[in-house]
Amino acid sequence: EDDAGDRFLPLNEVQEILAKHKGIPLPDEWLNLCKQGGIRASALMKYIALMQAGLVGILIRRFPVFRDRLISDPRFLFKVLAEVMIDSGCATFAEVRKRAEVFWDEFEFYLSDLLVGVILDVALVTLLAPVASVGRPGIAVTHGKGLLGGLKKFTSKLPSAVFQKSIPGVHKYSVQSRATALLYKGVEYGFVGFMCGLVGQTMANGAMMAKRAVKGTSESDVRVPPLFRTAMVWALFMGVSSNIRYQLVFGLERIVEGTVIAQKSPMIANVATIVIRFANNIYGGEQFIDMARWAGIQ
Repeated sequence: EDDAGDRFLPLNEVQEILAKHKGIPLPDEWLNLCKQGGIRASALMKYIALMQAGLVGILIRRFPVFRDRLISDPRFLFKVLAEVMIDSGCATFAEVRKRAEVFWDEFEFYLSDLLVGVILDVALVTLLAPVASVGRPGIAVTHGKGLLGGLKKFTSKLPSAVFQKSIPGVHKYSVQSRATALLYKGVEYGFVGFMCGLVGQTMANGAMMAKRAVKGTSESDVRVPPLFRTAMVWALFMGVSSNIRYQLVFGLERIVEGTVIAQKSPMIANVATIVIRFANNIYGGEQFIDMARWAGIQ
């Protein structure tokens, strides 16, 4: 997203361009940017191309959070899909290996971990993905009032990931802002982990109780894990382990994407993403099971 020398389009030019592409609306937040100095021509062109890309267009129309990340990183959706597929496969392998002969007795744990894992995979990639800089640098942005407004203003100065690239004239990140981003992402990841853990374990506990109500209890039955402790383990795992590991994944992917060979052949970057995320998920999946057993929730 090296658009420091990009041209900024005023509202009338933007409307003229969109008029040639009927059915493509101007996002409300971009309308305000057009009135305050214009929006980047490259961002508008990428937005139009994405809106014309079938299912992707439907996705970004419904979820603007994906739109701004796809404009910044064309491989964003590939990374999300790769993460979900790899994590689901690795999680299944790790769970079968760790639980061995009691796998089917503890199937509810596996299923809840898998469902929560899919949600977390999307969150992991999305929260670290850079957001496109659409408006002119230096334009005052309204963040709202109160605690939420203050939080938005604070986070707007931080990189999306510790190793996000600084672009002169667009955004420049100091060592302090990167360190702060690491701590803030830990809090974000921890919160998402807590909520997903709470929901996932509620589902697992409900399934366990329903199965026992139908089939009855046996000596091989495992105890029903405590909800709050399970959610706290997810929060700790996400806020510390996942945060650090995925920051490193982001950094390694950025190094590969910056090489000449990857820029000439994008397939190189895709293969590297699969290899890096596969290794990360193998380690992370087994680490979570060890942590869960240590905490006494499984």
